[in-house]
Amino acid sequence: MANSPSIRQARNNYRNIHPTAEPGDLALGQAEMKVLIVEDDKRIAGLVDRGLTENGHLVEVSHNGSEGAELMLTGAYDAALLDVYLPGMDGFAVLERVRAGRCKIPVLMLTAMDAPPKILQAFDLGADDYIVKPFLLEILLARVSAIARRTQPLHEPQIVRAGSVTLDRSRRVVLRNGKSIPLTRKQFLLLEVLIRRSGLITPRESLIEAGWGSPAGVKKNILDVYIHGLRAKLEGEHNDEPVLIRTVHGSGYMFTPDEPPAGKR
Repeated sequence: MANSPSIRQARNNYRNIHPTAEPGDLALGQAEMKVLIVEDDKRIAGLVDRGLTENGHLVEVSHNGSEGAELMLTGAYDAALLDVYLPGMDGFAVLERVRAGRCKIPVLMLTAMDAPPKILQAFDLGADDYIVKPFLLEILLARVSAIARRTQPLHEPQIVRAGSVTLDRSRRVVLRNGKSIPLTRKQFLLLEVLIRRSGLITPRESLIEAGWGSPAGVKKNILDVYIHGLRAKLEGEHNDEPVLIRTVHGSGYMFTPDEPPAGKR
């Protein structure tokens, strides 16, 4: 593991393969799955990140258990790789919190703990698979794909409707009252997180992670700029359109669905 690439190097390698990808965007339309890695060892996280991105997946990394739990609960990921020894909250507590929140994301435990009682504990808490370090990257990639196939019926629906807004994840299409709304990739990602948490506050940190992958290097007000653009497209330039995305000062944003016209319900 000593020669494992850093996360920055892994992302640079991906952009060399896909030169049109924006920093933090990683060619979203080409990604097979969106995978969250919760691992405090940056070398291991970088190795796994590179392996997944080079196999066409979109990857985000968290090095903290509490943050990882919050990200999983957004419902924005297709699978998660979860270490046990983590700052903030250990992996077992993360898993317990996520399942208590009725989040059905497939979780693969990735840890050096090989004692049978610990492995059984992970499965009892709701883990979908368990792989012991050190591991072969090819085996890890195969098992990520396998748990995604096994749990496919449990995934979030590809089409989500909230009031007058319809979001089709498989085609990257957003409609309002049946009319197509052209969004950029980041705008689509932000709206997806917001709409899946309709009526709930989505923290700024979760939106930044969804849109940029990491807060590092993200300008202070860039999220507000993107939300402003998203509002303009969804709500129009006139005051007669209902407010869909509300600012919750000091916390984040909330998507509040309106009522669709009677003929479009």
